Amino acid sequence: MGLARASGRVFVPSFYPGHKGAQRVPFFYFYQVVFKTIGVRLSFSRFEKELLTEINAAPAQLYPNSWAFVKAFDILFGFLGCAPSVDTFLHFFEVKRQRNNLWVTLSNVPGRVLLTPFQDSFTGWKGRFFKICCSDLVPSALDGSPLYWVEETRALKSKPFKKLAPNDQVVYRILAEVGGFDSATLISLEFNSGILEKYIGTNG
Repeated sequence: MGLARASGRVFVPSFYPGHKGAQRVPFFYFYQVVFKTIGVRLSFSRFEKELLTEINAAPAQLYPNSWAFVKAFDILFGFLGCAPSVDTFLHFFEVKRQRNNLWVTLSNVPGRVLLTPFQDSFTGWKGRFFKICCSDLVPSALDGSPLYWVEETRALKSKPFKKLAPNDQVVYRILAEVGGFDSATLISLEFNSGILEKYIGTNG
C-alpha cells in the first residue's frame, strides 16, 4: 500500500516515475488528522468497510469526529470481546448529509448517547491529507468499500431495536445501562488495557 502526503491542490505521486502500476491502481484520499490524532489505521477493518458501504460514503467524506465515533466504538467492542456490529452502531447513531450531500456526519441519537465527540471542532484539517494507493503485492487491500467521493450518500435514521439481531440486542442492553463514554479517552487508552478496564468499569 502506498502512502503519499498531499496539501491543498498539490498531490505527491504515490509511485516513482515509470512504475507499471502508477496509473492503474485504486486509490483514495484520507485526512492526516484521522491518522495522527484519531488513530485510524490501514487496512480498514471489516466493520469500517461495512459501515462505509452501508452509508455509501468514501473515507474522506466523513468528518473527523465521525471517524472518532467509529474508532471508539471499535475499541469499546474489542474490550467487550464482541465483533463490532454496523446494525448496533446505527442504532446509537444517525447518518446525516452535509453541504450538498457530499459530506457525512454521524451523530448520537437523542436520548441514546453512547459516545461523546472527540472534541468540539477541528480546524485546518481539510487541507492536509494523504493519497492512499494499493501496491502490486496486495492488490485487494482497498476492496470492500467505496473509495471515491459519492454524490448520493445515504442519510439514515436510527435502526430500530427490533431489527437488531438477538446478539446485538443483548450487547445494546449492556451498553445502554453503562451510559456515555468519552471518545477521546477510549482512543487514548486503546493500548493500555489496564487503565481502559478501570475507565470502562468506572462508567459501569
